[in-house]
Amino acid sequence: GDYYDFLTYPDGRLAVMVGDVCGKGMPAALLMMGLQARVQVLAAEPNPPAVVVDRLNRVLAAAVLNTRFISFFFALLDPVSGELTYSNAGHNPPLLMRANGTVEWLAQGGPVHGILPNAGYEEVRCDLNSGDVALLYSDGVTDVTNAQQEDFGEDRLSEVMQRVHHDSPAAILSALTTALKDWAAGTPARDDITLVVVRKT
Repeated sequence: GDYYDFLTYPDGRLAVMVGDVCGKGMPAALLMMGLQARVQVLAAEPNPPAVVVDRLNRVLAAAVLNTRFISFFFALLDPVSGELTYSNAGHNPPLLMRANGTVEWLAQGGPVHGILPNAGYEEVRCDLNSGDVALLYSDGVTDVTNAQQEDFGEDRLSEVMQRVHHDSPAAILSALTTALKDWAAGTPARDDITLVVVRKT
């Protein structure tokens, strides 16, 4: 039920997104396939994130998801200037780790998709400077539990990022994956796990 994607545009900008369908199994997988197809159409041009997120919500609400809903985060990045604009539809707020170790959470936007057709979504602009890292993830990451049924949580996610945010994206992903495996110590995952790292060079 997790979804992530990247889209590149002729002007050099990059769209990055992550989503999560409520539920598991084949119904969730089929709904996610439908989401991917709709996103590819709605984001074919580099429209403002709030516009993409709002239109997607209207389409999904009209489709009647039968009590299901979708959380979705969509961002548009200019790799040259570092300008990042985003809108968050009820998804786990991505972690923005500044090069100096300051943590920000990209939460602004609106409610999950598929329930309120006229919800309306806020768009936020920020700048990524050299060395800044944005971490997008699904709730399967923070919900990883250990033998004592304790969640990994946002605080531990931030702690790992504090240690490794100066590394390459591949090294950051490796460190996060190792930290999750060590925390679980063999406890089966309850949900899909998705991690996406965006680093400004």
